[in-house]
Amino acid sequence: MRISLLFILLSFLFVLNTHALLKGGSNYKWWKDPKIASELDLSKDQVKRIEQIFASYKKRIARYRKQLNKSEVELKKELQNPNAKKEDVLKLIDGIENTKAAYTRSKVEMFLRVKDVLTPEQVGKLHKIKRGFRPYR
Repeated sequence: MRISLLFILLSFLFVLNTHALLKGGSNYKWWKDPKIASELDLSKDQVKRIEQIFASYKKRIARYRKQLNKSEVELKKELQNPNAKKEDVLKLIDGIENTKAAYTRSKVEMFLRVKDVLTPEQVGKLHKIKRGFRPYR
């Protein structure tokens, strides 16, 4: 159980770090970046398959991100409300945590599907590219 959880956490961190590495924008398509595609030696078929995977998750991930933003604004307002009820605040927090979990799961699922498209060598190179970039030094 701990190993599975650790793997999921590491995968999620990889997704986040790759996201930061690749210009921080959720719409940045690292697989289409000529430098990265060249370093990974991505085939046209791999690029196409990764693009399809990305497209299949894009709306869901954006929906979760939008819901998180909306819920966090709502929580902030509720916390500033002097008449706020503890139960209402806790319900909002539970909703936020559930949305975060679904958001994380979707991003990790997407990464795992992309990982299945890449060879083990390409996955290793992608990790190496990620390690070479430290945006928060």
